[in-house]
Amino acid sequence: MTENLGLRVAATLRATAQAFAAGDQVAPCALLWPDPERLWEPVLPKMQALLPELFALGNYAPTERIGPGLWLRCLEARSIPGAPSPGVTPIFYLPGVSREQLRAVEDCPPELTALVELQFRGVLWLHVNGKEWTPYAYLVSERGGLGLEVARDQATLDALAGALPTLLDEPISHLKGRLLDAAYLNELVAPDASGLMLRWLNNPKEFQRRRSDAEWNAFCQQSKADFRFDPTKDGQLKAAKLLMGRPANQWSEAWQRFVESPDNYPGILEWLKRASSNSASLFESPECCPNTNERLERELHASLSPLVDRPQNEVAVAVAELESKHGDRRRFVWQKLGLSPLATVLEPLAKLAALCTQQLSASNAQELADAYSKVGWMADAAALETMAACDANFQHTEVLGVLRALYLPWLENSARQLQKFIAPPEYPPMSRRGAPVATAGRIVLFIDGLRIDVAKQLVQQLSTDGFETVDDWDWSTIPTVTATAKPAASPLAATTSGGEADEEFATRLMPSGQRMTQDRFLAALKAAGWQCLAPGETGDPSGWAWTEAGTLDTRGHAEGWKLARSVNSEVRELTSRISQLLKAGWREIMVTTDHGWLLVPGGLPKVELKSFLAEHRWGRCAALKAGTQTDMPQLSWHWNNAVSIASPPGAGCFRAGVEYCHGGVSLQEMVIPRLLVKAAPMIPKSANVTLASWRNATCRIALEGDLLGVRVDVRSVQSDPATSLLADQQSREPTAEGKVTVYLENESDIGKTADIVLLDKEGQVIDCIPTRLGESSYERTRSR
Repeated sequence: MTENLGLRVAATLRATAQAFAAGDQVAPCALLWPDPERLWEPVLPKMQALLPELFALGNYAPTERIGPGLWLRCLEARSIPGAPSPGVTPIFYLPGVSREQLRAVEDCPPELTALVELQFRGVLWLHVNGKEWTPYAYLVSERGGLGLEVARDQATLDALAGALPTLLDEPISHLKGRLLDAAYLNELVAPDASGLMLRWLNNPKEFQRRRSDAEWNAFCQQSKADFRFDPTKDGQLKAAKLLMGRPANQWSEAWQRFVESPDNYPGILEWLKRASSNSASLFESPECCPNTNERLERELHASLSPLVDRPQNEVAVAVAELESKHGDRRRFVWQKLGLSPLATVLEPLAKLAALCTQQLSASNAQELADAYSKVGWMADAAALETMAACDANFQHTEVLGVLRALYLPWLENSARQLQKFIAPPEYPPMSRRGAPVATAGRIVLFIDGLRIDVAKQLVQQLSTDGFETVDDWDWSTIPTVTATAKPAASPLAATTSGGEADEEFATRLMPSGQRMTQDRFLAALKAAGWQCLAPGETGDPSGWAWTEAGTLDTRGHAEGWKLARSVNSEVRELTSRISQLLKAGWREIMVTTDHGWLLVPGGLPKVELKSFLAEHRWGRCAALKAGTQTDMPQLSWHWNNAVSIASPPGAGCFRAGVEYCHGGVSLQEMVIPRLLVKAAPMIPKSANVTLASWRNATCRIALEGDLLGVRVDVRSVQSDPATSLLADQQSREPTAEGKVTVYLENESDIGKTADIVLLDKEGQVIDCIPTRLGESSYERTRSR
């Protein structure tokens, strides 16, 4: 038997009642279940059906297993009829009673006097935090509950109270892996015809098993009337064909419901495949036919394969043509179900193709770097997005091969252009920003390997979160490796010097001359008056501080091109850290880094450099031995002009098969971001209604703007609250995301005209849109 929520709650109660060490402890005489807010009371009858040993405190009604405290005490003593069998621990549900009331023995209400003693010989069902279990806590808690994802807004909590009896019958497997929000819970209580049809087609046997004969017959009658379809006679295959065909009736609405939330109906996909397998000519549109979409995915895969080794311009034209043919498929439901992976990855790939055919125009290094910081980085961002979209192994060879054919020539050309501009005697370009200086209220956040395109993504996220960011760029060092570039980007730049060619680009602290290590680096900062904050620490905002965050460089060296999959999570973590510091009182955050990087699937082109020519050789740089001659580009080490650094031409690498690398001369490695982040107050935008979508008596509404204290109502007269058409004539509060679902009190109102009104905290109407009740959708935009 499939375990549902009710069975799990019953099992939890019994497990708590039986949790004692036999031989060392006496079995609890009773399990007390306090519920001060009476949140579990609506499901008492259902729980009593599952638990014969469950009794409730209340007015005397022994046939319903409800009675006063003294009666419950007699049941525990087995002194009256109806008591549990010996060895079965009785469970006493106590609506309106809190844990504190039971523990306040001397001040205990008279109706609880007979039960107070049981808490010492029995056990209470409580959360690990010592509080009473609520339905919400039981659903979300990882310890003692189900660990489900449930929205925390008031609308969901209200819906949970009404849906709890129905929710008890839901299989736990159906609840896991989805967000339980107000819309989902309300649909359980009052599903419309389309919802019922989809749930039946999703799992016909389970759907019918969970309904009484009367409910099943009602569903069949409703299906005949609304869908012109008999579930008993016509069957699932015909239903799937009708759903795909979307005749101009209820089936069209059912399809739209399926498209909106396909993950809620995993069983429908197989029926759609069966229905289309022998009728391809009838359902050619990939929008409705999964088999047609699958065929087009195979065609796209076959079209990408020959492009892997073709010239860049030829590949770019072919990718643009494929995007024109397949791009629309991203609008279809199959993408949500993960059935259009190649059509999905084609979007950033086509963007990359367009960007890589445009070369940056400049007459010197400064102009080139400036152009890259403004537009050139978009090619790197498109390449990262393409790589991140490659989830399935079968895509790697073709998609990443096409990406390489487009991207590598662009990297080569731009790198050679920069190398030409900064060749001696023009090199080195000097830092534009200088080293960070101590300023009260400023914290320097160092992020190893923060490339320009990732920094742009970080700036966008910070702006979305309400932070003001000044976005600029600077030059890194030669070579672009952490040992050299990090000290130059730090407050210690003026007290750092270079070592010798054989010291692997490590620097020295002055005046001691000690080799720079992370411990010595932090100790020197502290000696100079800087606070050095570990991850999670916020320090004293009245001073100045240094802290470090991010794992981009570490992941890049370990994961190669798969680093792209981690960029979004890295940006979220960095945003969270910046937010934490600003909320702690820091006036501004200077975000700095040491270098960027090159990332090419399949590895950078191999460039030969004989080992006997170099003191040491890394992927994108090598320290040459004194007096060595080579035709490689040669530049001076940032910290010691006497040390000559060889850099591979273009996007080359001294090591074979390296996908992620830095140390050389390219725009991606040398042009680094410099950000200054400040907390900026958001200017609230007046709230308004942007979308209202009706389905029978249910309307889902979207809002935007400042939503503090606002509520939504549907009225026949917009200024008169007495004309509210909603259930209980109660306006509804939106979620933090500006979503709210409302329900008509009477379905007979469907078809009438009314107003959807938005109320401020004083109850005044601040926005209003006319609507016809029950219409499928209504969208409205208005400039303010």
